[in-house]
Amino acid sequence: MVLRWERRFGVTTRHSLSRRRLLALAGAAATLAACGESEAPTPTPSPTSTAAAGTPAATTGTLVAAPRSTAAASPAPDPAPEVDDGLRRLDGYGFQAHLYNQDRSLIVDRTREAGFDWLKQQVEWQQTEPFEKGGFDWRELDKVVAAVGSAGLNLLLSVVKAPDWALGDRPHGPPGDPLDFRDFMQALAGRYRGHVQAYELWNEANLAREWGYGRIDAGEFVELMLAGHQGVKAGDPEATTVGGALTPAGDVDIPDQQVQAVDDVRFLEQIYAYRDGIARDAFDAWGVHPGGFNNAPSQEVGSERGSGWNGHGSFYFQRYTQHRAVMEANGDADKPIWLTEMGWSTVNADPAYGFGTDNSEEDQAQFLVDAFRLIREDAPYITHAFVWNLNFQSVVGPQDEKFAFGVLRPDGSHRPAYTALKEMTKGASSRPTTA
Repeated sequence: MVLRWERRFGVTTRHSLSRRRLLALAGAAATLAACGESEAPTPTPSPTSTAAAGTPAATTGTLVAAPRSTAAASPAPDPAPEVDDGLRRLDGYGFQAHLYNQDRSLIVDRTREAGFDWLKQQVEWQQTEPFEKGGFDWRELDKVVAAVGSAGLNLLLSVVKAPDWALGDRPHGPPGDPLDFRDFMQALAGRYRGHVQAYELWNEANLAREWGYGRIDAGEFVELMLAGHQGVKAGDPEATTVGGALTPAGDVDIPDQQVQAVDDVRFLEQIYAYRDGIARDAFDAWGVHPGGFNNAPSQEVGSERGSGWNGHGSFYFQRYTQHRAVMEANGDADKPIWLTEMGWSTVNADPAYGFGTDNSEEDQAQFLVDAFRLIREDAPYITHAFVWNLNFQSVVGPQDEKFAFGVLRPDGSHRPAYTALKEMTKGASSRPTTA
């Protein structure tokens, strides 16, 4: 998820951890959650030569849309009418959701009801090609893609976690050979050609949780993105590739906790420095995870609010401006930025997320609306933005840090943030209709 403690390697303006934050980090390290998704049972691969009705044909990648679920008791509400508020409309208003083994009808209905037109799903490679190269299990992902497409929505798949057979000498994280990632992304994009609009190439590679302690390396990440980009374009030339967003962080290294992060802006500079800027050929758009913590989106870096979590740029929503400056300095200003996760926690049961205490439900709602307005007004290079998260209160319990970021309650009813996003003006344009 976008705002785990590892990304809160809150540093002061002098780039050092306070004792209070360091102690909180040490206490929370043992319970750090996987980024964005809950654990799922290991699947049993199904033969790739046979496609069940309502799923993509394995040999052609053609998706046959499955009928929409009839689980909902009433028809999906119509979205709020479009209002031309004088600001540009984003190309994509999205929610990150968990659609595996969930009520997908409810998820797509809530997305449309809010006037949003994109969903993001994290895909764990280790569950999709688990035991051997070419041994795919597409069954649950097929249902996800079909449900989203049948609702007339666009889909971003974010790929993480290499399977054991591909890790090489790593205990977890990316594959030992980037070409295995290329092949997987080609198979993925080919299977869902024309039905998945975008692919995010990994997630938070400046974090040991995602890349391996002592192994964080900008050059290796560039090679992975290059391979993934090539694979996607071979499978579906029209799909958009998004450079895997980094975790907002300062520099931190706690060996006994195996906790490590590299400052995300510095890491982006390293990405562009590698091989004379070949990273410019590795993605169509750059992904950013702007943190909000307890700070309002309009707050300038360094300004204070609440009980701390101030000073370093990674604590502020406008961290994306610093990423943009690096892109422009390296001749990549023609590419857009996608905010692939953005959100605010309310009071959080995980002690590492203490900043949530400063945010009421009304704050969460207002911050999200203000964030969208800010990027529509002042950041024309941001074209897509995904709220973290839509429905994780139905996926994890209240002791999980992801719970408090959700904008729907466990029963699917609206929190104030969802209602505010629904009522928020988004600009006038054509809206997707149900197929």
